Amino acid sequence: MTLDQRLDLIMSVAGEFTPFTGSFSRDDLARTYHEQIPSTAILPKTLVHIISGNTPHAAYQSLLNGLLLGAKNLLKLSSDSLLDFQVPPTLAPLVEISRTLPDHWIPKADALVVFGSDATLRHFQALCPLETPFIGHGHRIGIALIDDPTPEAARLAARDIGLYNQNGCLSLQTIFVKAPLTFAPLLATAMAEFEKENPRGPLSPSEAGTITNLREETRYLAAQDPQRNALWESPGSTAWTIIYEESRTLTLSPGNRSVYLRPLSKEIPFPKFLSGIALHPYHERNDLPSPRISPLGQAQSPPALWPHDGLLPLASLVRHQTRQG
Repeated sequence: MTLDQRLDLIMSVAGEFTPFTGSFSRDDLARTYHEQIPSTAILPKTLVHIISGNTPHAAYQSLLNGLLLGAKNLLKLSSDSLLDFQVPPTLAPLVEISRTLPDHWIPKADALVVFGSDATLRHFQALCPLETPFIGHGHRIGIALIDDPTPEAARLAARDIGLYNQNGCLSLQTIFVKAPLTFAPLLATAMAEFEKENPRGPLSPSEAGTITNLREETRYLAAQDPQRNALWESPGSTAWTIIYEESRTLTLSPGNRSVYLRPLSKEIPFPKFLSGIALHPYHERNDLPSPRISPLGQAQSPPALWPHDGLLPLASLVRHQTRQG
């Protein structure tokens, strides 16, 4: 199948992809392909994608890359998530889906792409032959830096927190903000409005219990030192939770629309597991250690062929042949 034929095929089913990849045009795909795939590239014939998580975004984004390269795509999905995941029938010749890992998949792969926890990455990297390219996307989080704590900033932040219930690697888990105790009530109002328009949905007893325990711990700390700790929460439910801590050290959120507020300062201890940083107001910066920098409100809406974890999506999947004559 030629590149033009692959582009035609992808565009014929683009509507199935864009809710999870963001919009793209035929020219976008062609331009990215030609930028990343030189004449020395040997395209992969078979790609294995190990997909874990609670949103189909990674599956569709990784599959889009494989289709653009013309590979046969073998998608291993988790046994207990993405239960309604399916691809258009026209892609059947290029896509195979399984919830178990057939023994012959990894040995025949020209590259192995894995999404999951760091433990999941280590497991599959040990199974991957040394000569096979391994592309791993481990646990990552998103944060925001807000220098102008306005009601509009709160509305944008609520979107970046609430979308996908913080199951995505770009979901905001911590916000560093000027005047956090002033910003928190604005964010609480915005979170309540977002919940009204986009209900989170029910949680498992374990998920709900984790949020409840965190709230009670914060409530206790706030009673001891209200200048260093504070809590804002959805009344009568665990729909959303805002925790202020004076500490600048990041703590992982339990997810499901639970977010930390911390004071904005010039010295932020950025962790290595950042996937994105949202800025408000947005301006170009080259001093931030994250593969994605975006305006607040767009943290979870990257371009379709964005460099996930800083890796070029197509170039990382091909090998090259030197031809010297």
